[in-house]
Amino acid sequence: MNLMLIANCNSVDNFKTHGYEKLKSEFSNWCDSSKSIFSKIDDQTVLELFFDVNPQKLKEWLAKPSTQQIFKEHNFIPTRYTFEPLSI
Repeated sequence: MNLMLIANCNSVDNFKTHGYEKLKSEFSNWCDSSKSIFSKIDDQTVLELFFDVNPQKLKEWLAKPSTQQIFKEHNFIPTRYTFEPLSI
């Protein structure tokens, strides 16, 4: 499964430095972290792409208190989307 995530937070720059970069080393437990993409849409909106996601391992990672604490600290509120290749 591939995953696109759009999220709001207090400050994208602060979240990238003190959230995303802090947690990125854990991504390889649930996706191909070498393909992960982080993009700033505006000061409070981020777009993230994750590839080859293992849904069960992602669910376990999201439930970790340390992950939840980072989200809480940055008021990180995600909206998740899944996507598949187009058939033409």
